[in-house]
Amino acid sequence: MKKIVILLLIAIATFSISCSVNLEGGNKDKKKEKKEIIVPIQVETLKKGPISSFILSSGTVEAEMSVDIVAETAGVVEKLNVEEGNRVKKGQILAIVNFEELKLSKDKAEVSLKEAENTFKRMKNMFDRQLVSQETYDNAQFNYNQKKLDFDNARVKFNKSMIKAPFSGVVTERFITTGQYLPMNQKAFSLVNRDVLKINVFIPEERVREVKAGMPANLISEAAKQTFKGNVKRVSHVVDPSTGTVKVTVYVTHDPNIRPGMFIKVRLLTDTITDALLVPKKAVIYQNDRQFIFLYNSLTNKARKVELKTGYQDESLFQSLNKDLKPGDQVIVAGQNGLKDGAKVRLG
Repeated sequence: MKKIVILLLIAIATFSISCSVNLEGGNKDKKKEKKEIIVPIQVETLKKGPISSFILSSGTVEAEMSVDIVAETAGVVEKLNVEEGNRVKKGQILAIVNFEELKLSKDKAEVSLKEAENTFKRMKNMFDRQLVSQETYDNAQFNYNQKKLDFDNARVKFNKSMIKAPFSGVVTERFITTGQYLPMNQKAFSLVNRDVLKINVFIPEERVREVKAGMPANLISEAAKQTFKGNVKRVSHVVDPSTGTVKVTVYVTHDPNIRPGMFIKVRLLTDTITDALLVPKKAVIYQNDRQFIFLYNSLTNKARKVELKTGYQDESLFQSLNKDLKPGDQVIVAGQNGLKDGAKVRLG
């Protein structure tokens, strides 16, 4: 019996040792497998090319010439000549207010002026021949001058009965209707000249020295998914103390697709480098406010981690200031997240 127990103990011990060996071997195999994991990556080749420095801002498109036209006389709107959306020329009559009454007043004043003029001419002729007194002559001259002023006043009022376009443009809004009574100084139309459009943007005062009249601007409409061209027209000489910014007026190069009221992102191009070493932004990883990229070594199939020093940038590229980077280097653009310096990688 003792022999059987001893044999069982020996068998159990042997089995335990065997399992322990197998487990240790399995763990070693797993560690070996982990060490041999190769990460699939995608790469791009670094190249030189142009990149620009710009100041980014935004604003709303406005017409440089945009006015609300008001009535300069009170009365009934007798006639409308235009509708919203109509193009008009400078001086074109848009509507007529109290026309007949004011025309009648002008015509009466004109008749009175002609009568006073004829009388004055007669008195002057007689005065030159010493047939009338100085007083009679002076009274005739005074009356003539007074009637002339009355006519001028009536003519001005009559002209104000015709609401005219102060410049060529498009009628964007009509606020009056035929037959309504229109008080003086009430808004009648809105008129916009779309030939000259502008965007007012506000630049931090520390960067305003980089902005000069005439410099180009790129205009981007994200809603319309279009880009437009423009240039700086004016730079204000005053800093807004509440915001610390300076107003810059950008004129829009004429384009039928851009309209007043559109929200536009404005990029003011301050400088361009034509032969910068360019790094794709999608290759960059960010750690503790620092930027890194991984370079691919095709000989060793390993990734090398490099801290990136940047200059100018745009939507998709950084300018690299690293002296150890050069055109032809292959930078990892996919699969780099989670990589460590010296990690094994493969293209795929």
